[in-house]
Amino acid sequence: MQIVPIFISGVVGAACSVAFSFGVASLPCGLVSKGADSVCQVRSFGKAVDSWKFGFIVGGLVGLIFSPRHQFISRFQPIHLSTASLITLGIYFSISQSTGVSSLSSNSLKIRVSARDYLPHLYSPRLSAFLATIRWAETGTSEPESYRKLVFNGTFNDFSTHPLKKQCAPINGKNVCSTAAGAYQMLDISWYDLRPKLNLKDFSPASQDKMAIEYIRRNNALSDIEAGRFDTAVCKVGRIWASFPCNNYNQNAKSIAQLRTYYQQQLQKFEISRK
Repeated sequence: MQIVPIFISGVVGAACSVAFSFGVASLPCGLVSKGADSVCQVRSFGKAVDSWKFGFIVGGLVGLIFSPRHQFISRFQPIHLSTASLITLGIYFSISQSTGVSSLSSNSLKIRVSARDYLPHLYSPRLSAFLATIRWAETGTSEPESYRKLVFNGTFNDFSTHPLKKQCAPINGKNVCSTAAGAYQMLDISWYDLRPKLNLKDFSPASQDKMAIEYIRRNNALSDIEAGRFDTAVCKVGRIWASFPCNNYNQNAKSIAQLRTYYQQQLQKFEISRK
């Protein structure tokens, strides 16, 4: 039956489309840290699978056009190609809209968030001051610009996901490579860990705050912060942030005195703003 070779052509087209989409989508996975690459590959494959519809339609049309029984080749004109292309795209987008998923639109979607327009969530003054202290220690500033910082050099503007950019630089005679990004210098592996658990839709400033608070909670430091036990809280999260003491990362950590001074300044600011 003629439908069989057309169907086979569609299946081949779908497979080729998925393979090509996966190859493109998985390119950033080579830059992520060890341990996060497998998660990145799985997520990339999940996105690529959605492209099977487009490949199946194109493959089916190719099979129909080159069908020996219909001998379309002898009558094939450029206008036919244009018409077939428009019909194919129309069908594809109709399917995508009906299922609520469009690989073309999802790949091109960029969530642009202006850090300057970001208004911090109104956490308690002590927690807000502690978060500001982490931002300052990790990026050199606690201002909104910190949410766009890459680990060693540069900034990013696309907050739709973690930047997934690996940078390397010498620190105290040792070459250090990291994918840390944002106000709290979150690694890609942290993003893959916390995104589903916190139901994060993006890597926006609000999401970054939630990630930092979750790590503070996991290290049982929230109660210390609210009780005013600053030094204790700092040591409890020291293994999370290299700029804090109480770890052996040897990456020029701030002293507890420096952190406490900055924290007190921020605490005073947040307490005044609540009055």
